[in-house]
Amino acid sequence: RIQNDHWQASLGTLQFSALDSARPGTWLLQLGDPVTLDWQQSASSQLLKVSGGTARLSGPAPGKALVTWQPLRWSQQAKGDTDWFTQGRLQNLPLGWLELLGQTQLANLGLRGDLVFGGAWDATGGSTLKLRAVLERTSGDLQLQADEATAKSSDLRAGVRDARILVTADGDQVSTSLFWNSERAGQIQAQASTRLRLIDGAWRWPLDAPVSGTLSAKLPPVGAWSVLAPPGWRLRGTFNADATLSGTRSLPQWRGNLSAQDLAVRSVVDGIDFSNGSLRATLDGQRLDIIDFSLQGAGGPSGGKLSITGNVQWLTPTTPPADGTAASRLRMALNATAQNLRISARADRRLSVSGTLTALLSDARLSLRGKLTADQALFILPEDSAPRLGNDVRVRQASERLPNQASVPVKTGTPVVPELAITLDLGSNFELRGRGLSTRLAGSLELTTLAGTTLIPRLSGQLRTVRGTYKAYGQQLDIERGVLRFDGPFDNPALDVLALRPNQQQRVGVQISGTALSPIVRLYAQPELPDAEKLSWLILGRSAASGGAEAALLQQAAMALLGGSGPGLSGNLAAALGLDELSMRGSATSSDGTTTGATVTLGKRVSQDFYVAYESSLAGAMGTLYIFYDLSRRFTLRAQAGEQSAIDLIFTLRYD
Repeated sequence: RIQNDHWQASLGTLQFSALDSARPGTWLLQLGDPVTLDWQQSASSQLLKVSGGTARLSGPAPGKALVTWQPLRWSQQAKGDTDWFTQGRLQNLPLGWLELLGQTQLANLGLRGDLVFGGAWDATGGSTLKLRAVLERTSGDLQLQADEATAKSSDLRAGVRDARILVTADGDQVSTSLFWNSERAGQIQAQASTRLRLIDGAWRWPLDAPVSGTLSAKLPPVGAWSVLAPPGWRLRGTFNADATLSGTRSLPQWRGNLSAQDLAVRSVVDGIDFSNGSLRATLDGQRLDIIDFSLQGAGGPSGGKLSITGNVQWLTPTTPPADGTAASRLRMALNATAQNLRISARADRRLSVSGTLTALLSDARLSLRGKLTADQALFILPEDSAPRLGNDVRVRQASERLPNQASVPVKTGTPVVPELAITLDLGSNFELRGRGLSTRLAGSLELTTLAGTTLIPRLSGQLRTVRGTYKAYGQQLDIERGVLRFDGPFDNPALDVLALRPNQQQRVGVQISGTALSPIVRLYAQPELPDAEKLSWLILGRSAASGGAEAALLQQAAMALLGGSGPGLSGNLAAALGLDELSMRGSATSSDGTTTGATVTLGKRVSQDFYVAYESSLAGAMGTLYIFYDLSRRFTLRAQAGEQSAIDLIFTLRYD
């Protein structure tokens, strides 16, 4: 009904629905009671009145919220002065709607439950602002992911007693309070207050507004904190905080103490299992001083210790920055010390290190420097590489939008530029096994990443093998020279490897050159021999110019090629028996014209210089025991006992 500058309207029924594109289902708003609207306008004022009413809201998730409001009034004078009043209540708001309204994956946070919230508000605005708004738990409980180390089941009830947020305003003074009290999910009490300013008829929060508050928190060790870690990782620990807030909005000042106990970080896939951690830190203005932060490596006290001290500072500008970046405001200076720290405890990947690292962050530039020494390491290379997807396969993440969905531009700030200068000394107990290789590595490497260049880490340095062996062509070869030179990409070092068959006068073996991604493998002999002779000496330990030895040579070579890089049947059997060599040789014709039958050889390396072998003919009952002992680089003592007994002193003179 409209009459001059006065009109009235009435809504008997109203139903509004909206489709949620993020998940199936619709939002539905239904008016419960008729609502009247009254509008009056004059030369000096405007007045709007809305009668009280109720409305119900339902969504794709279970639950139905009820909103009740009292008559609403809004007026404005010709001078621009505004006055308004609103009051109402909110009932039966389920926790699951937070995931719908805020696009928050509660399941990924380890949070589930049947919590139901209710609230009320009472606000009056104008020249004086008065507000009281509260949102609190009315029923239900929260279900948390349990601490796997102590809980029998994977979930537990939080036992929520009180969960409430209260906001009040009286004039220009605004205060907010947070209360959380539960049996198993800790307690939090936080209060904060500030002042608003009426500017051009609107209440605003200026940069120089004073702020004050207090925070007290006690959080128990539940698995919900794992949301702060990457996928597949687990966090545990208690957390206590007691701090006060002062200063202004543009320059807040925090003061207090932070502490944590029973900290643990675990990733089963990566073999990382840090535990028994603790933290002591203080807040002073915009600076966090880490007095002591420590973690134990895998295995408790025997896993070593990591200690970190330093400070982190947050610089707040007097005016908001144009680019909105946070990295340029952060300053950090940390010192880390590792003492026999067991970083990885996987069966195929063990690593313990000692040393120091420093981390400095300033102007979005992160500098990591230090030196680490490997106390003990064992890396077992897989025999076969993992399968890879084809180039025509693309995996789309759940967060990616479909082609027909509108994309929202994301404003990114200045990225943090890393600068690395870390030296790693492999120490005296760094072992590498797999793909026929078994050796210790020695040497040092330097990991660097310079600003202004590509951010791919680069390695420089040289590694060498120590007392290594290499399985090739069915034989266990001794690595006489093994050098890996790094000067660029970390996955493609230059190779210089020479592996020889031990305990024979003829030097023969395998030589590897090139790079790790493009290796060049060839047979080696000193003095030089034809490839067929090299292969015969490598496999049979003698020349191929006799009887059925050629057939045995071809047979073993074929088996080595078909067997790939694995140990093969003979290698598995020798390992099960605790031997280094288990081989069979075909019949051969000796220099005096006699023919010997097939033989079986068992060998065991007692030490680097001492080797024992037993050879028995399949056609006879007698065998021969061989002993090889390297007196020096040029002299070797060889003894045999059996059908014929002898002791030889072999002198070797090499010509390059």
